[in-house]
Amino acid sequence: MKQTDIQIDDFEHRVINRMKLYDNRPDFPRMEDYGFDRRALDDYLFDKQAILDSEGSLTQQYIILGFCMALPVFVLDAIPEDIRPWGKWSIVAAIIVGLLLAFFIKSLRKMIVKIRLRKNANVKIDSFVNAVMRYRPKYENQ
Repeated sequence: MKQTDIQIDDFEHRVINRMKLYDNRPDFPRMEDYGFDRRALDDYLFDKQAILDSEGSLTQQYIILGFCMALPVFVLDAIPEDIRPWGKWSIVAAIIVGLLLAFFIKSLRKMIVKIRLRKNANVKIDSFVNAVMRYRPKYENQ
């Protein structure tokens, strides 16, 4: 596969590609009916995609979560065994704390993305995008 053959499948490109595919149909939703222009749509989709991408790739997310899970174990390893708080169960407690920390970080990042999406929301453009994504052609021969 050549570099130019790569298909980008993110939210912004799904909307744009769907618009390109069905834009010539008379029953397809029109931006003008929703009260905005193409530039406003492009800006909105770009901003929304940037917010969705702010969580990072799946690899980056796994690295951060793995570090959060391992951090308490590393800290516990620096404490001599004879003065650890729960004796031989300290390692289990450190693993549980690591899992809770990773869950907290993941939840916090998801919450930040949701808040930013809510701040960026535009009712007119959102309703148009929903109409575009729900659109099903009435006649397949056109």
